[in-house]
Amino acid sequence: MPQHLSSKNLLLSSRPLTVGVVADGTALEHFLGLDAPAREAACDLVELRLDTLKLDPVDLRARLAGNTTPILLTARHPAEGGQGTPEAAGRAAQIEPLLDLAALIDIELRSAPEMQSTIQKARAHGVPVIGSFHDFQATPADEVLQGAISFAQPAGIDSVKIATFLNSQDDLIRLMKIAAGPHRMRVSVMGMGPWGRLSRLVLAKCGSLLNYGFIGTSNAPGQWPAAELKQLLSQI
Repeated sequence: MPQHLSSKNLLLSSRPLTVGVVADGTALEHFLGLDAPAREAACDLVELRLDTLKLDPVDLRARLAGNTTPILLTARHPAEGGQGTPEAAGRAAQIEPLLDLAALIDIELRSAPEMQSTIQKARAHGVPVIGSFHDFQATPADEVLQGAISFAQPAGIDSVKIATFLNSQDDLIRLMKIAAGPHRMRVSVMGMGPWGRLSRLVLAKCGSLLNYGFIGTSNAPGQWPAAELKQLLSQI
């Protein structure tokens, strides 16, 4: 059965969800080597970073045979932490052959205009689209963050992910207000840097839907191991 048919209501979850990020082959083999209870304990859904995995879609599909954990497909733009091509066509070529396995896909908000074809194909498969915004240096002004959320819906995006670097507790407070504020769509908000780990717990409590932890090796400053993050979120 296609992956998304059993997980189409992820964006309606009443509890914060843990995303386990798989960014390299070692992490993928580790995750796929877990039995079903261990996978369930590790995360609610697994993000496959196609730009860093660098696997042929046919090979990746074969490796995923029998997987039942909802999958988030991401091919990140280099300007926002990716290691693949900046060309939209190249990233679309990584995502589109695997759409039937996806519960969600992630496309940077900056890429939404040039990746409309991929967004429409995802919609045709019943796969919601996450529009992501990253700043690895700072937390932009509130107007920028709110503008990103406002831009999303007209661009065909179903939910927004915001990840910024926290330079102070004031930055965290501003993200808390974003996570807790009224929005037309679900938002996922997280901090990076020295305040990153604390922020992921606090922001989940404030309403952040998708909360990212790593499987294998961290690929962003301030992440928790996914299984530990999931266990902590179950207590708040």
